[in-house]
Amino acid sequence: MGLAAMRSFEEDLQSAIAYHGHVCSGVVLGVRMARLGLKKLGIEEPHCYRDLIVYLEVDRCLSDAVQTVSGCTLGKRRLKLLDYGKLAATFVDISTNKAVRLAVVAEDLPQEGEDPVAFWQGVADEDIFKVENVLLEIRPEDLPGKPLRRVVCSSCGEAVLDGRELIKNGETLCFSCANTPYYRMMPK
Repeated sequence: MGLAAMRSFEEDLQSAIAYHGHVCSGVVLGVRMARLGLKKLGIEEPHCYRDLIVYLEVDRCLSDAVQTVSGCTLGKRRLKLLDYGKLAATFVDISTNKAVRLAVVAEDLPQEGEDPVAFWQGVADEDIFKVENVLLEIRPEDLPGKPLRRVVCSSCGEAVLDGRELIKNGETLCFSCANTPYYRMMPK
């Protein structure tokens, strides 16, 4: 798996800061989390490795850093967001079926105005993260690649990809039409 040397922590941190827009504890922790998850899976150059999928459990700063370091994106179907509000992520190598979940368990945070890079530099990974080997069963429809299935919602007429449709009273519906959508239509 070692195609090239893994980037340095400083290179990953600078890349994450550039993407996210500022440095904060979430970015530092996300960089460290991603680097540790990749190390546990033996992936040295994630930007060239196509069999990595990351499940993020939060939509905060940490997520931008994990995405930047891992090279996984939503559009390539290698980044999955399960917004549980937890500073955690699961790294999966689909070629080996090996998966590791990391969760931030550190309780101390830098004080207001304290440099988060310097603060976290002095804390060992085992004092920041809980690391667990886990099992995942990934449906074929959730793997990277072209859509495997496409249906049309019988209510709104919009396409629904890869098994995300719901059957309600015998009708094939998108999630919005079967439930309450996150938006409301403007009056015409």
